[in-house]
Parts: sequence; C-alpha cells; structure tokens
Amino acid sequence: MTTSQITASKQDKFVARYQQRFNLEIDNDWSARESKLTILQKFLDGSIYDNLAPYHMEYMSDAGSYVKLSQRRPSVIYNLCKLIVDDTVSMLFGDDHFPIVRCSEHEKTTNFLQYITQACQLKQCMINAADIGSIGSVCVLIKVLKGKFYYDVLNTKDLTPIFDSQEPDNLIELSQKRKVDGASLRAFGYNVLEDDKNKQFYFVRKWTETEEIYYQPYKIEDEKESFQPSKDDERSTVHGLGFVPIVWIKNLPHSHHIDGRCTFESIIDISIEIDYQLSQLGRLLKYNSDPTLVIKNASHLEGAQLIKGLGPLNVGEDGDAYYLQLTTGATNSVIDYVKTLREFALEIAHGNRMNPEKFSAAHSGKAMQMLQSSLISLVEKMRLSYGDSGLLKIYQMTLKIYRLGEYDFDYELSPDESNDCENHLSLDWPDWYPLLPIDRLQQAQALQVLLDKNVISQETATNVVASQYNVKDIDQELKDIEIDQKKSYDDNANGDSVERKPSKPVEQE
Repeated sequence: MTTSQITASKQDKFVARYQQRFNLEIDNDWSARESKLTILQKFLDGSIYDNLAPYHMEYMSDAGSYVKLSQRRPSVIYNLCKLIVDDTVSMLFGDDHFPIVRCSEHEKTTNFLQYITQACQLKQCMINAADIGSIGSVCVLIKVLKGKFYYDVLNTKDLTPIFDSQEPDNLIELSQKRKVDGASLRAFGYNVLEDDKNKQFYFVRKWTETEEIYYQPYKIEDEKESFQPSKDDERSTVHGLGFVPIVWIKNLPHSHHIDGRCTFESIIDISIEIDYQLSQLGRLLKYNSDPTLVIKNASHLEGAQLIKGLGPLNVGEDGDAYYLQLTTGATNSVIDYVKTLREFALEIAHGNRMNPEKFSAAHSGKAMQMLQSSLISLVEKMRLSYGDSGLLKIYQMTLKIYRLGEYDFDYELSPDESNDCENHLSLDWPDWYPLLPIDRLQQAQALQVLLDKNVISQETATNVVASQYNVKDIDQELKDIEIDQKKSYDDNANGDSVERKPSKPVEQE
C-alpha cells in the first residue's frame, strides 16, 4: 500500500466517524481530502453541531421518543479549537510579532519590500492565511490590479495543486473546481437561465505558468466521461510571468502530503467532551434553581392544584414534602473535570497554558518565554511554514513580478534592479515577548561591554536591538550614529577651547 493510499484510508475513517456522529451532509462527489477539510473547518468555526437537535429537546414532539444527549446540540460551545488557533496566530503574526524583511545586499530593495508590506496590508493577509490554513494548508494569490499588488487568500479545500517533480516546492499548475448554485452565478454576472437558478453548477478555473483560465460554468448533470468545459475568454487573462503567481503553504510538517498537519486535530474529541460537560453543568444549575417537589402521602391534598409560591402546602401530620436537589459536590466535580480536560488538551496541542490569574506582577521577557515554552515550540514550526516557506516566497515572487516589466506600477519606492535580490532576502523575527526596562538596561550594558572589548562591531550591536527600537534601515542608523558622535565630539572640543571668564565675587553685607 502506497503512502497516498494510507493517507486516503485515514481520511476516510476520519470522515466516516464524524459524519455519522454529527449527521453531516457530505457530498458524494467530494474526495476524502475535501470531506476531511470541510469537517475540520466546521470544528474551527463551531458549526459542527448545526445538524443536531436543540439541547432542550429531550423528546421528539411528534413521536414522543427520547433524543439521546449525543444527538443534541450543546447549549455551551467553548470551541477550544478556535482558542488554540487564535493564540498561535497571534503569537505568529499578531501585535509586534510580524517579521521585518531585509535584503543583505541592496538597501533599496529592503525599503521597497517594507513599504509594500504596509501599503498592501500584507500583515493582515498573513494573519488571515494562518487562520484559514490551520486546518491543513492555504494559498496566497498575488494579483496586479491598476498598478498595485493585491494578496488574496484562498481556501485549499477545492484546489488541486501540481508540483514540479524536480522541484517539489515549485507549483506549476493549480486547479479549482467547486459546486455553486445558479442564483450565485447570476449574481456574479453569468448568463444563467431563470429556470436554472436553483440547479447546481460546476465552477472551474485554472492557474498555469502563463495564464489564469476561467471556464464557463456547466450543470453537474452535463458532466460526462468525455466532457470538456469551454473556456471563458472574457474572464481569462494571460499574465506571461513564467511561473504560477501563487504560494502554497502547509500548516505544519506532514510527510509528503500536499496538506500540513492540522493545529487542533489531536484535541477534537476532548473539545467535544468539554462542550457537553459544560452543557450538562448548565442543566444542573438550572435544575437546582427550579427543583422537583417530592410529596410523601399526598392523599391529604385531596386533588388540590399545586401552584409554586402561592399559599402553604398542607400534607397532614404523617406527610412530608421536600425539594429533590443535587449537591454542590457534583457541580465542583464537573468544573474540576473540565479544567483537567482543558489542561490535557492544551498540553497535547502545545497551546497557551498560562493562567493570567496566577500572575501578580510583571515578568521579564525571558521568564515569559520559559513559561510559554510549549506554545513557542509550536509557533517556531509555524514560522518555518508561514515564514520561510510562505512570506519569504511571497516577497521573492513580488520582486520577480516587479522586475519582469509586464506591468506599470504606481509606487513611491522601487527595488534595486539587480536580478539576484530575492536570493539575499531574510526575515528578521522579533523577540517572543517585549523586554521590560530592566531587561533593556541589562542588554545595553552587556552590548557596551562587548563593544568596549572589541568583541562585536557597532553594526552587530545595532542589529541586535533593531527590532526592539523599530530600526528598519540599519545602514542609515549607523550613519546617523556616526553623525551624532561627530557632532558631540565637536561640541565638546569647542566647549573646551572657549575662554572662561571668572565669575564676579558676591559682595557680602
């Protein structure tokens, strides 16, 4: 059995298990990969329970049959999967974690790429890509519209890539095929008959090394063994770049499969258990707020109607009445169980296990890094996937498109004209946590000692603190330092040469 067959078998088992469990509607035309990615996406956005009965519906209204708890939608959805993804994406690209691109040979190229990052909202694009790609993979499409770069994020569920056999990371063709209804096609300007607006169509397009090809949508029933869709000449374009302007990004390393490993797949079952335990806990609390009344020897009531809160309840001398309640021990047990499950899940998925309530004072960046070592180990792998194999390739591809001269760009800055710029690009990642003032002071003292002992150069020291003080152009910063030092030296020299006049003595009374 080949690797692809083993992978497909695992995907089939995954799909079968959760399709039956949650009454999911899986299209028969979908591949095992497409079905699995669809289910993982439902876990991520919390829609996995949508086909189950409401939580309060314990009995079917028409037949009166009991609805099992597993067939009801939880009333509390904690969505631990989304929580883990948000934490990893934030640590990867959020706040001050986005890397700075640098070209070691050409300062002009560095300034241009940093300008493109801001002007084209590339940071927002990569955050969106890391969020969507957490289920396995994601694509970033580079477009040029009216002399501007645009970066579009594509969900890979309905995409089929073809890679170069000699360069496995080089995409030579990408196809998209998905089902849409006729009404949606009419909204996008396609000529669909009124009678066909409720029918299902195939929407197909393809990216090659020279073209972006759109095909005319066609009905599903029209597809036969020898069927070939007709090209949509109006929407198709010839870019002539010589490469596919798309970067395929795998989420986490996963052998030779086209998708990476899902961030949260290992804790899906624990997440389901937490949702149902919290829902049962809510049910317990609601029951205790309105418990069942138990009456012993109810014959003394003589058929009187019981209305809670209205008047006393007379059950006679040998009667008794009390509320059937659950003890607080059951509530605490559920809470402890859920906390334990959450801790196990975060440990398995390498999530954020830090509890803010346990911190009474600020910790240094190094201490925070040690506390978050598990999360950082996961994000380090994602830096390779979304950084070196994602963002860096996007920058390289952007430079290639600019240099080819096929488009007239309207930007204030431009890169160096050298053809080897992309071979000298690198990403400068910031520290995991910002340094406190005491950390900065200790670092400055250490660098000063190394400079005085001639162990490192001024440029190396500036590189160390560049990201901390938002220094984007290191060469210019070194020039400014030299100018400031020369000015300070001149001021001191001039001050020493000035003849100082003795001050007039103060007259005493």
